Amino acid sequence: MGDQTRTMVKVAAGAAGVAVTVLAVVVPGFGFDRLGVCDEAEPPDPTFADDIAPIVERECVVCHNAEGSAPFSLTRYDQVRDKADRIARATTARAMPPWLPAAEPGTFAGERILTEEEIGKIRSWVEAGSPPGDTARLELSAEQAGWDPGEPDLVVGLPSIQLPADGADRYRNLVVSIPVPERRWVEYVELRPGSRTAVHHARMMIDTTRSSAELAAEDPEPGFDGMDLLSSATNPPGHFIGWTPGKTRLEPLEGMAWPLEPGTDLVVQLHLRTTGEPEEVAAEVAFHFADEPARRHPAVLVVSSLIIDIPPGEPEYTVSNSFTLPVDVEVLSVYPHAHFLGKDLQAYAILPDGRERSLIRIPDWDFNWQDDYRFARPLSLPAGTQIVKRFVYDNSAGNPRNPSDPPKRVVYGSNSDDEMADLILQVLPQSDADRETLLRAQAWQHESEDMAYLAHVEHAAGAAALANDDLDEATHRFQEALQYRADHVPSLVGLARTFGRRGDWSSSLLIARQAELMSGGSDARALDVLSAAQAAVGDVPAAVASAQQGLTLARASGDDALAAVFEARLRQLGG
Repeated sequence: MGDQTRTMVKVAAGAAGVAVTVLAVVVPGFGFDRLGVCDEAEPPDPTFADDIAPIVERECVVCHNAEGSAPFSLTRYDQVRDKADRIARATTARAMPPWLPAAEPGTFAGERILTEEEIGKIRSWVEAGSPPGDTARLELSAEQAGWDPGEPDLVVGLPSIQLPADGADRYRNLVVSIPVPERRWVEYVELRPGSRTAVHHARMMIDTTRSSAELAAEDPEPGFDGMDLLSSATNPPGHFIGWTPGKTRLEPLEGMAWPLEPGTDLVVQLHLRTTGEPEEVAAEVAFHFADEPARRHPAVLVVSSLIIDIPPGEPEYTVSNSFTLPVDVEVLSVYPHAHFLGKDLQAYAILPDGRERSLIRIPDWDFNWQDDYRFARPLSLPAGTQIVKRFVYDNSAGNPRNPSDPPKRVVYGSNSDDEMADLILQVLPQSDADRETLLRAQAWQHESEDMAYLAHVEHAAGAAALANDDLDEATHRFQEALQYRADHVPSLVGLARTFGRRGDWSSSLLIARQAELMSGGSDARALDVLSAAQAAVGDVPAAVASAQQGLTLARASGDDALAAVFEARLRQLGG
């Protein structure tokens, strides 16, 4: 009978003109077997218990609980109801849950992204008056008991810190010996910060040299201060371990545990912020060990920039840098890092054939929600690929996150009101030999960048001395800069100007020629000092030629002030 049964659907006018649907099941030879009438009503309003609680429990309570970093809890129906309008606005604007990358869903593991359907449910629930639903299901679990992935193999307590109610941010490095009698392989590390409100973020490192412990012993307080470590603390081999509020725990990557040797110290760097109340910060770190040694050995690749000098009021200051891969790698994770002036952070790969592949884009950077992001599927990049970082900073009064009012000049540094520009990648080379090749190439580039940074610092001091007519100090500083980088064109230009101020135009001319040569004739300021020196020694035709070349460059770059200098010199020389 079932094969011969068919359903007839008719729409008719019911009582009071309400549309109804008539369902008739017709069986041959029997006429209507069953007749049903049902209203075509709207779907029921969402309720907290059925529709909203699962979203809040999955995405919100990790921070919004009594011990969390958020300013209020969302672990009960009444708490969520009281903040319902605010929650609807924040989720509609995608300000919450916090998720910075602009990428297709599924790009990164552990994404904190609500679907349009979920956002719509929240709006509909609020518009319906925030109904509770099943009153037996109005409490949410904040999952505060126990360590996240289960009982750890080892828990190490850190010395407690007494944080005052008010004051500047601090970076405090706490040091403790890790009690392991033999080599162990670490699969996962978890931090309990001790205070989720006072600890902005944390970084976990190791030190096998005892130098961190020696620094801590010299300080009357637990640990020692500073973000730029003066000790030999390093990342565990191939791993960058950080903690941020609300950080999503991901399953450890198979076969990539890192070795922990006896006698190793744990160094935990805490970024601490005062909360208006005295705080005791007593952090703990849990270690989960693997049952077998690592079979795959990743590497940490850091593309950094030390030369950062952002003028006050500048809304679009750009820092760029790149690194060319000497070997094939798989990119496992990406972690961009800047401070409060960061605005638009992006990184991409330029493949050997010229194609570009995005690594990450954060168009609205927020220092408070920095994190590292693991790719859902590793990205394969061949040797010869250029890893490019381009970070844009906003040092204007229009930046609501600018810590300075009015804006001030900001340079590279470890404090929150300084700036940084780091791109940290965890990559997996194809072999141990490739890993060593990659690390050597990175070490060479970092050494070169360090020398460039030191030259930049000395040049800045020399320029300040020259502006104050302290010619001896200016000479010393420019020469120091050239010890770090003999090809540092700004310092060559500064030294040539200093000799010119002394009236030693022959020395000025010699150094200016070197600056012009090092720049390949593309630096207008080198051509300015060269033209001045040539004119001073009586070589007018050469001075005119240099000034004309410099004028073209100054106009092309929009440097009107320097262009005016060249124009005045050419009038004076009759060129």
